[in-house]
Amino acid sequence: MTSHLPPAATDQYASLPGARLVTTRALLAARENLADTIKARAMMCVHGGAGFGKTVAVTSCLRELEPGEDIRRITFHARPTTRTVRHELFTALELPGQPPRYASEFDDLLKTALAAHSRTLVLDEAQWLSSDLLEYVRYLWDDPATQIAVIFHCDLDDGLGRGEGSDSW
Repeated sequence: MTSHLPPAATDQYASLPGARLVTTRALLAARENLADTIKARAMMCVHGGAGFGKTVAVTSCLRELEPGEDIRRITFHARPTTRTVRHELFTALELPGQPPRYASEFDDLLKTALAAHSRTLVLDEAQWLSSDLLEYVRYLWDDPATQIAVIFHCDLDDGLGRGEGSDSW
């Protein structure tokens, strides 16, 4: 599932009477880390247990910190492939036409699009990404022309790079 940041009214718990986001030390640390990551066009991982507020924290902080930033969100599901990641990026970046058939053409297209202007990629449920897919994201990020910050969300118990058949990072 691919999307930009959702409206604040759709945040978890927003429809509960009297509910509001409380500024905690963890939220302030997340805000500062996100700001530094975006400024440096770096990568970071926000992790914690299921239901600990990772998505709410990242989404609310990004709305507040970078209202003009081009933010694209991708939510992964069980064991995506490199092909899946390429297609999700194609969709998230709203690229015109049909996706290329060959990996090298696809990668060139994605790197060109990611170099067009600065943006932030939010990769939710990143615990489903194998170490090979994390290397693929790093490959795109590491290209000297691309201008991206990458924010990984993952469940603490699962961690990054533990997709089936892969070693942990």
